[in-house]
Parts: sequence; C-alpha cells; structure tokens
Amino acid sequence: MVATVLRIRFRVLGNTLSRSPLQLVGFIFGILGALWMLLLAGVALFFVGTLEFDIARAAVTAAGAVLTLGWVVGPVFAAGVDTTLDPSKLAPFPMTTRQMMLAIAAGGLTGVPGIATALGALLTFIVWARQPVAAVAAVVCVPLGVVICVVASRAVTTLAGGLGGGRRTREIVGLVGFTLLIFASPLLVGVLNGVRAAADRGIPAQAIVGGVSWTPIGAAWAVPGDLAVGSWLTALLKLAIAVATLALLWVLWSRSLSASAIAPPARSAARRRSGSLGWFGVMPSNPVGATWARSLTSWTRDMRYLKQLLLVPFTPILILLYSQGDVSGPFFAMSGLLVGYFAGILAYTDVSYDGTAFATVLQTGIRGRDDRLGRMLGAATVSIPLVIVADVVTVAIAGRWELLPAVLGASLGLTLVGLGVSAVSSAILVVPTPAPGDSPFKRVPGSSFAMFLAFFLCWGVVAVLSVPVLVPAVISAVTGSALAGWIALGVGPVLGLVTFALGVVVGGRRFDSGAPSLLAQLRTFRGA
Repeated sequence: MVATVLRIRFRVLGNTLSRSPLQLVGFIFGILGALWMLLLAGVALFFVGTLEFDIARAAVTAAGAVLTLGWVVGPVFAAGVDTTLDPSKLAPFPMTTRQMMLAIAAGGLTGVPGIATALGALLTFIVWARQPVAAVAAVVCVPLGVVICVVASRAVTTLAGGLGGGRRTREIVGLVGFTLLIFASPLLVGVLNGVRAAADRGIPAQAIVGGVSWTPIGAAWAVPGDLAVGSWLTALLKLAIAVATLALLWVLWSRSLSASAIAPPARSAARRRSGSLGWFGVMPSNPVGATWARSLTSWTRDMRYLKQLLLVPFTPILILLYSQGDVSGPFFAMSGLLVGYFAGILAYTDVSYDGTAFATVLQTGIRGRDDRLGRMLGAATVSIPLVIVADVVTVAIAGRWELLPAVLGASLGLTLVGLGVSAVSSAILVVPTPAPGDSPFKRVPGSSFAMFLAFFLCWGVVAVLSVPVLVPAVISAVTGSALAGWIALGVGPVLGLVTFALGVVVGGRRFDSGAPSLLAQLRTFRGA
C-alpha cells in the first residue's frame, strides 16, 4: 500500500511539473539549491573534522539541532509542506492510520528536502571516521535523527494546521505563523547576541551546545560523540531521549490524524444581517464598483490577504529592532518608504487568489480596464490609509516633522506606482496559492521559487519607476533640505497617479487578450 501511494505521489508530481514550466524551473532550482547546500556542508564538515574532537562533536551536535529545529518551524512558518500526500486526500482510501503515516513519512524522506537532509546527515561520517566507536553509533543515530526531523515536521504541521478544526482556526494559525516568520530574523539575531553575551561572561559555546544535546532536537546527534569519548551512560541516556522523542511524536501525529479522519472538518456558520450587502451596498452599481466591492471584501475578510497586510504595520517595528531602538535618526523616520514599497505590490498576483472562481469573472463579460481599476481601487482603499498612518506615526515617534513631506510624498508615490505595476503583473502572472480554507502550510512543488521570482521582479520594476521621487526624498533625509522634501511631496502623488493610470490601461488590454490563459493556468494549479 505504501509503495503504491509513493508511486502515485511521484506520478502526480511529474504531471504537476509537466503542466507548469514555471513550477518545473522552480523545482530544478530547488534541486540545485539543495546540491549547493550539500556541497557547503561537505566542505564545512571536512574542515570541522580536522579540529579537536571536542570542538568537532559540538559542531555536529549544534548543526543537527539546528537542522531538526528547521524541519519543525520551517514548514509551519516559512516554506510550507508538500501536500501531494495530503491526509485529507488519503482519508477516503482503504488505508489504516499507520499505513497513511508511513506513506506520508516516506514521501517526506523521498522529497528534495528529505533526500538533502539524509545526504547531509551521512556527511557527518567525515567527522566520525577518525573515531570507530562514533562511526558505528552513527549508523543507528544518523537515521534516527533524520526520521525525527521528518516525523516532527509532519506531527507539528498536522497539529498546528487543525485538520479537525474549522477553516477560521486554520487561517488564524497561519496568520500567527506568518507573524512569527516576519520576526524570525531579529529573533535569530537576538539568540546569537545572547550566545555572544554568554561567551563574554565566560560561558563557552561548547557548554551551551552541551545543554542543547540533552534536548529532543539535539540528543540523537550527540550520541556518537559521547560514545567516542567514553561517556557511555550519557550516550545511552541521550539515545533514550531521542527514541522517546520519536515515539511521542509518532503517537501525537497518529492521534491527530485519527481524529481528523473520524470527525469531518467543522464548518463555521457565518451570520449576516438580513438585507446587508456589505461593500456591494456601498460601491457604485457598475462593473468597476462591483469589482471594487469584491476586492475590498477580500482584503478585509480573507486571511490570505490579511496575512500580506501584516507587512505594513510590522515594517517600522522591524526597522526599529535592527536599528537597536534608535528612533532619533532619519532611518526610522523614513521607514514609511518601505511601508509604501511593500503595500504597493501586495496585489502583484491578485488573480491567483481567485482560483477557478475566476471563471465566474470571465462569464460576466467585464472589460479588462474595469477589472483592473476595481481590483487596484480595492487594494488602494486598504493600503493607502495604512501607509499614511505609518508615515505620521513613525515621524512623530522620531520627532522629525521636517521629514514628513518627503516621507508622505515618497511613500504615496511608491504605493501608487506599485499598484500600477500590480495592475499589469496580476494580468500576466499566476502563481500557485492555497485555496480559501486550505491548510495554511500547503505548498505546491516549485511554487516558492515562482512566487519569489515574481515578487522581486515586480519589486525591481517599482524601484526603477520610483527613482524620480526617491531621489529628492533621500536628499531631504540626508541634507535636511526642506525644498527637496516638498519636491518629493509634489512629485510622488503625480508620478504615482500617472503610473497607476497607465498600469490600469496596459493591464486591461493584457487582461482582455490573456484572460482565458490565466484561467487555464489556475485550473492547472487547482488540479482541475
């Protein structure tokens, strides 16, 4: 049964990649990235193997702990899990929970991350080769550590995804996870600073790694080194911790899968006031107004859109963390520019979130110009007020009111230019996205690269088009020139509105000619 499921898994993967050249390119780049990481790991372990054995075993233990932690938090907060073998899809088939778990775990081990992890773990034999006892122990402990990585990833994702819960629960969990992802980098910096501070107080890094080796994420990787130095009791205790960790994770995963298979997903009943049309009752009764209302409803109710909006208020906070709390300098006061930069391109692939429901849009016979204008007005209605609030608040906290004209002009220009670019890009680009109510941790193979490439391509275009307003804004911040600030305030909105209008026109023409191909791509991503 497990072998049959794996064969189906690879056939589905092959069909998915063959239907989408962009995903195939992304998948190939993922393989190349994994090979590059393996090369770096091999070189690093080779040089680690030439160091003193105590340092070498501490390095291996630390690397194994980081690897395990990455498998746990990565799918939840960053990359997502390849759901080709989704439990909800396997549930209707005559499989026991154990068979399902074995199939999903085997799928994780045979994916690109799983194969790369297994090969990277095997490279640790470069370090253990000079200690025969450690090498023999690694034959057992290295596979154990790799299996813990995969099972921990699936167990935590299943628990966090709330397969047995309602759609709103899954979306809220995904929103929280994305929030933690935003702050992952400053948190990592904080951890590294803590390690450095501990070293300054006379606490060596090896002592910290020794403590990590007693935790579930580091125990399996520390056993070979402990045996090599003759710490048999310590090694046996850590091996027991590793085995107990795997058993506990397996039990938790099994129970969560069993519960999701027995109880169907709960459906939340949304209550609406009788006769209430929401935004449709507020906007004009024409194609632009209807599209505007539909877009605004998505931006205010759909968690997939709300998750993107988190970048707007959190950007100044991130800048404050990286500047170590310095609010008096121009850097924090000008953080509104980054807010506008992010806010403008949030709708860069807006059609992707429609899914196959995009067919309904085409059935209405709406003109491309009306669709583009309505969608971008919906995004602007949400993003522009947030940008203005962020500008005023950051300038007020910094006490640099003289920079307000430059900040407002540049940020509004960036936002409107971004919306103009998005009006064109969303009529051309379609990337795989989770459907409404899907697991927030769903990932389609090759999709991460596609979204990354599309996002930064649009970002680069916005940066180039916004140079006329960025130059005076930067001059104002550096030299304190009030004239440059007022020039930015005058140029920014005008440049933004012109780009916005051109984007609607160009994007509308592209929509009229290419909408059927957009629908075909969306059907491919949804597996229709």
